[in-house]
Amino acid sequence: MVFSTDPLNLNSSGLHFIVAFPENIAHYHPTNATIEIELTSVQGQASITFSSFPFNGEQSINLESGSARYFKPPSKLELRRNQISSHTVQITSDKLINVRTINRKHQSIQTSLVKASDKFGKLYKIPPMPSKIAEQSLSPSEVPEAAPFTVIVINNGAENHVTWKGDTVEVQEVSLQPFNLAQFWMSKDVTYEVETSEPVSVLFGHPCATIFNCICGMLVTPLDPVSQTKLNFFIPPDFTTNGEDEASLLIADQSSPLPYDPNRPAVTSVGSVVFHRPGLLLNIIPEEDFATCFQIIDIRFELMKAKAIVVVHKDYKDLVHDGSVPLSGSDWNDIKTTDYVSKSIPLTKTTNVFWNPKAMMVYHMGSNGTMLFGNPAPIFSKYTSLKGCIMTPEVVNMGDVAMGWRESIQYCRNLELDLASMDGTELRFLAPKLHAMNETLKQVWIGFRRSSLTGEWYRLSKTKIENTHWGEGEPGEPDEGQCAMMSLDPDKDFGWSDESCCTAAVPLCYRDPILVGSDK
Repeated sequence: MVFSTDPLNLNSSGLHFIVAFPENIAHYHPTNATIEIELTSVQGQASITFSSFPFNGEQSINLESGSARYFKPPSKLELRRNQISSHTVQITSDKLINVRTINRKHQSIQTSLVKASDKFGKLYKIPPMPSKIAEQSLSPSEVPEAAPFTVIVINNGAENHVTWKGDTVEVQEVSLQPFNLAQFWMSKDVTYEVETSEPVSVLFGHPCATIFNCICGMLVTPLDPVSQTKLNFFIPPDFTTNGEDEASLLIADQSSPLPYDPNRPAVTSVGSVVFHRPGLLLNIIPEEDFATCFQIIDIRFELMKAKAIVVVHKDYKDLVHDGSVPLSGSDWNDIKTTDYVSKSIPLTKTTNVFWNPKAMMVYHMGSNGTMLFGNPAPIFSKYTSLKGCIMTPEVVNMGDVAMGWRESIQYCRNLELDLASMDGTELRFLAPKLHAMNETLKQVWIGFRRSSLTGEWYRLSKTKIENTHWGEGEPGEPDEGQCAMMSLDPDKDFGWSDESCCTAAVPLCYRDPILVGSDK
């Protein structure tokens, strides 16, 4: 009986992506926009192909496991104002990767975590436009950028019929060829939705939202398709440092923006919830999609003020790690009316890994002068060991035939595994999974033995025993048993016992996971 912890099916990773770069007219001057694609390997060394047939055709790169590379498409891929466009980049990988887009023009920066094509949907409710994107002293007639917001519908690899409709405007219908996109422009006080015959990705944004002193910055964020049920969203107070009065929530199933209230920071929606501050649109991740391991690689922004914002259940905040170091301090902020807390952590390293055996969420935010950027941090895994994020899963094999302890060692080696000899905490962490796999199996051999010379216990891995998990009254005297078994009975708390090494029992074979940052 074999199982491995499978890190696949992550919300932010995939094998195929389609990328588009909305028009960016920030700062009113002729500086060209810089567009980049950041790629991070999740599952090992990846071979990645970029396809952009209107321009450079196909290009390929290799990406080392756990590392990041940047691909710079031709700047003419930036969208203009044509409703239908073929200006997309298709990204295909043979291993799971995360993809982020970066769009810069002078000080203006926008970053977006790109959804893999298998996460696309057919129905999207569009959030309302922000009610304030300019400095308060200006009237709407003085701010031509106040409207329109743009919605970009990006098609996958099949012909598609797209319907754009609002509650008080005429329905628009367009047909899209594979990997093309359509742009639609919003009117104020109209509730919109997009419905398609085939799955699509949807972006929501503005090419130039005025901030102050006649300076503007681009806004853009991806949206989530409509869910079958209402989802829970938490907005941490760390999002609003020095900006509480200007922050609002753009909720897909509400007709107007909701002013952010730190005393009521939890909302529900069947679609996207977007946090807005002047200069920033940030798609909020629902509680149902929280994960355990996040990686932020911040090569391009290392000289800027970047930070991670962690959201976690208050009972598990002491389990949150930054790399191998537990997050210390009591400066967690309550997310009021919820059981969650948040914390802002300055990013001081190029590569940052945050993990917790329990589910949490991490956001990556920063600023360049007065300009903000931010996106949900890429999920690197939904699984951890007690030592860190799992990059390559652990392998567990429980034999089908009972045998002695020595025979168990050889059985495992024949499978290129070892008789499990992790410390007591790790084995206790694994035991409930084993019980769930086979509720009739009562005990298994593990890789601990008593020295016949000294009577001291040692483990096959030869490493120091950090802790054990002996059952009540165990271990007994040396003549009672020389080898260790682990109970799979929850009523016995999965405790260990010493047994005669000739006793027949099923072996527990194991291979350690490879962790993010491991040298293996």
